[in-house]
Amino acid sequence: MAILPEIGVRDPKNDLASGATQKAFHSRRAYCKPQLLYVGRALDLILERTECKSRQVAERVRRLIDESNGSLSFSPACECQKFQVSLSLVSRQFKKLYQVTIRSYARNVRMKTAEKLLKQSKGLNIDEMARIFGYSFTSAFSRCFQQTFGKRPKRFQMQHSDGLQWPAAEQSDMKSGSQLQA
Repeated sequence: MAILPEIGVRDPKNDLASGATQKAFHSRRAYCKPQLLYVGRALDLILERTECKSRQVAERVRRLIDESNGSLSFSPACECQKFQVSLSLVSRQFKKLYQVTIRSYARNVRMKTAEKLLKQSKGLNIDEMARIFGYSFTSAFSRCFQQTFGKRPKRFQMQHSDGLQWPAAEQSDMKSGSQLQA
């Protein structure tokens, strides 16, 4: 709440013509208790409205991240521009609501989707997987995947392919090695 002093209010009882009494009047008025105006309440209402709007945009950003499976092509900044809300305000609200940043949430959604895809498709190349999720470099996708799951995507794919693809690859390597020796 803001405290604003009372300025320019005249009291007809104390309105005297002599200079000495006027000087006393001004010095006494200088130490009067200031009146409180309810500017703070108006400010609170404005902040609540802004927070409500940023909360709605934060919820929308989360929903769009989920729908796009965390794709890198989705931009929270564009959503903020559509609703004329500051990205930093939405980011703070997102962190307050979900205890994680927008970027971290999108990365987690992307990696969980990649995990499902790696488990389902046994023949999918890691390079193709990186391109599907919008990574320009396979190494960036692989590093992000390893940070999330503790394993590189290829090793994860081999371990979760029901043991069908990995032994076959080993046998073909052994056959080609034996052919080279002969």
